[in-house]
Amino acid sequence: MAQTKLNVVDDSLESQISELRSQIASLSKSVSSRAGAISEEASDFVDEAKGRVQRAAHSAAETVKAQSQNVVEAVRENPATATSVLTVVGALGFAVGYFVANASTQHKSSSLYRWR
Repeated sequence: MAQTKLNVVDDSLESQISELRSQIASLSKSVSSRAGAISEEASDFVDEAKGRVQRAAHSAAETVKAQSQNVVEAVRENPATATSVLTVVGALGFAVGYFVANASTQHKSSSLYRWR
């Protein structure tokens, strides 16, 4: 009688284990099919984004090229004006640099007098 109960329990466990294995296999197939679908969607998204970036970069390059040609033409047509503009921009840059350096030096020297 004890053998019969053990056999029943053993058969019950074996059937539950086999049922669990079939459920795990089913879940594994389901997950792998979903992962494949997500992988395809992600690949499509990446390809689309890559195409957009390439188009934007190409458009930006064309715009920069056209603008640089416009600048070159303007300099060729008006060399004196271009020289004047570059001179003024250079002088402004020098002045800003001088004032920033001078302000920085004054700030450092004033902090030395605080400690005396």
